[in-house]
Amino acid sequence: MKKNRTGKASLLLILAILLSLPLVFTITSCGDGNHQDDDSPVSNKDLKINCVVLSRAQVQSWVDSGWTKPGSQGQINEIVLQFFSSEGNSNFQLIGYPGNSPVSVKDNAKITLANDTTCKSEAFSKGVVLGNNIMKLNNLGIFDKEGNLNPFDYIRLTPEQQYPPYVNFKVIVVTNSQTSAEDQTRPCPAWCF
Repeated sequence: MKKNRTGKASLLLILAILLSLPLVFTITSCGDGNHQDDDSPVSNKDLKINCVVLSRAQVQSWVDSGWTKPGSQGQINEIVLQFFSSEGNSNFQLIGYPGNSPVSVKDNAKITLANDTTCKSEAFSKGVVLGNNIMKLNNLGIFDKEGNLNPFDYIRLTPEQQYPPYVNFKVIVVTNSQTSAEDQTRPCPAWCF
């Protein structure tokens, strides 16, 4: 006796179509995206990324854990930065994971970098790739030779596109209201150094 494979295939096709209808209606009901709130300075098509600050206290907690001492087991020398939005929209911040490579980080020591209200957010309208960024701590001159903190107030990260279309950050170490060191993050991939 021959099995009716055509009937089963037809039934599966009809079931797949019925299950995908809510997705089709959701996608088509979003409109053209041209709606803009009256108080919004950027269009809905722009991606807004905030300037953020890594505080001295946040870095001090890593020093207190012994992770910045040269030669120590589990020494950290970079931060993997990951995009984060607490508002569920395009107002992005960063989460930082200290570690010694892009794949070896301390999950239990992750931090959320605070929005910097003294710095204007950057709006990107097209050609944007968001991915992890790497910030090398040793490039900033914030540690002495024993791994203790040198004087500084905070570290500001300002969004930019040094490597279009990837978004990266200009890094400025602020000491006594002056810039004491500058660097930039690198998108990872493609620049996991």
